[in-house]
Amino acid sequence: MVQPPTYTTWKVRCRSFEDAHALREWLEERIWLDRVMYDTVRMTPGGAEQASSQSHRLGDYFDAICISPDSGNDSFRLTFQRRPSAGRYWKDLMVGIVHKIDAAPQPAQIEIEPKAKRRLHRTDSPLFR
Repeated sequence: MVQPPTYTTWKVRCRSFEDAHALREWLEERIWLDRVMYDTVRMTPGGAEQASSQSHRLGDYFDAICISPDSGNDSFRLTFQRRPSAGRYWKDLMVGIVHKIDAAPQPAQIEIEPKAKRRLHRTDSPLFR
């Protein structure tokens, strides 16, 4: 039996419409599905540290990552649609992207949206990839 898609939606609120627009544009460059993110794994077998880099393509974990409008002019939604076959690392990637918003030039408040309100609107975003 095929499980329904899993959506996780974050509400991003900025100080103004201009900040929200600029943050959306900034974020668009970071959420395309062909983007590869890297993770450094450190191990200490026998007391000697070893580090290796692992690559993770967003499209291997998500069917879609999209930005959609919210009810306010100063906010928007960031929705992640997890692939049914995604490995356990999908949460790390999602949280990594959400944390990048904290490093954006525009200050924003970020909160996860309650499950009852979560949804994905394909027509709301040109970023549906």
